[in-house]
Amino acid sequence: MPADSQVPEPGRPDPHPSWGPPPSGWDGQPDVPSGAGPEPAHHFQQPANPGVIELRPLGFGDLLDATFAVIRLAPIPTLLNAVLVQLLPALVALWLLLPWFTGFEVSLDSGRSSPAEVVQGLERSWPPLAAGFGTYLAVQLLAGVLVVGPSTVAAMRATLGLRTAWGTSLALSSRAMIRLAAWNLLAGAAVLLVLMLSVAGAVALARPLGLAGAGILLALWLLALLPLYGWLAIKLCFGPVELVARSMGIGAAIASSWRLVRGSWWRILGILLVVGIVLGLLSGLVVQILDVATGQFLSGSDAALGVWVGVAAQAVVGALSMVLGQVMLTLLHVDARIRHERLDLVLEAESRTGPPHPIPGHGARTVQQPR
Repeated sequence: MPADSQVPEPGRPDPHPSWGPPPSGWDGQPDVPSGAGPEPAHHFQQPANPGVIELRPLGFGDLLDATFAVIRLAPIPTLLNAVLVQLLPALVALWLLLPWFTGFEVSLDSGRSSPAEVVQGLERSWPPLAAGFGTYLAVQLLAGVLVVGPSTVAAMRATLGLRTAWGTSLALSSRAMIRLAAWNLLAGAAVLLVLMLSVAGAVALARPLGLAGAGILLALWLLALLPLYGWLAIKLCFGPVELVARSMGIGAAIASSWRLVRGSWWRILGILLVVGIVLGLLSGLVVQILDVATGQFLSGSDAALGVWVGVAAQAVVGALSMVLGQVMLTLLHVDARIRHERLDLVLEAESRTGPPHPIPGHGARTVQQPR
């Protein structure tokens, strides 16, 4: 046996100590301090949790908990902001339309007005009615934009545990406000165009099929369009979030939302459907309780005050539903980006070094294979 391969006898030192175990840190791992115990060869690494979510694919429970965590972390740009901007159009609508409805109710009193007088009253009142509804729609459009923008900014910043002031949320979402308004206008115009074409087709078919037949055909056609509308609504649901979170244009936001929903359409539909049903039930329950309470404490002479209180209550409840839905949608968008773009790695790096943009993940554009 060669001398350099001899085995040392028991009790004698090894003649070749350089063949011993490799020194600590030879593979790039840090030295383990004495008394700390051996480092396991394989161990589970807990996902980072710098903010309201763990940086991993999220489940429904995670999204629900994180939604309320965002509200607690940034109540002013989410909750208070939504209440104020939803209350404004409701009060404007009531102020503009209540006199018209009051006059219209009086004109319908057959004992005091003839049919000709009723028609004349309608002819006189339709211009202010149209102006009132037009003003209400314009204010409602502005209110929706003012809710979506700040809520999205607050939810994105909450993923890294960053608090967001009201002015900060408005400033960061201000550039996207015009694009959000254009998005809403385009969506509304598309729906209106489809309805107008459908009605025009029904009118054209009314002569050969009869009015009843054309009406039935129109109803069936609109019912057949509902699945297509639902499919498109889910495919484009992340568009408004992309406009704010990544400052995209409308075309790029449509393409990005389409890509992020791919492979998760049913999951996103289920989550949004459950959230919508729960929020709808809670909103209806709260409104009913407030209506009963208003009727109990306000007498008949205070009917006008009761109307104002009821409209304000419905606006507040609607604001709560809207802001909760928008925050949930933003977090669902973060989950989709984690699954498709590995946004978790970007957010984890930004949590250590600080985000280069006030909105976390703003510059993450790389698309990788879904997780």
